[in-house]
Amino acid sequence: MSQYDPQAHYDFHDAQGIKSGELRRGKLYMSGQLMGHIEDGVYYDGGEPAGKLDGLTIVRDEDGARFELVLQEPEQG
Repeated sequence: MSQYDPQAHYDFHDAQGIKSGELRRGKLYMSGQLMGHIEDGVYYDGGEPAGKLDGLTIVRDEDGARFELVLQEPEQG
């Protein structure tokens, strides 16, 4: 299991493997808007605890939905 790096950038994938956002330095963006963040292994949505981080998977408390974090490769330039 990979370890979450709070300084890294990740693609945020839903259960079907579709990218639905990006996690950049612990902040979740969807369609360019800040939607939540991760702090100390807890996922927050709208400032309220809404799930937990398990490796590179966010598990939402409300319904158990799982979201995968996929490390973004650094751009070669």
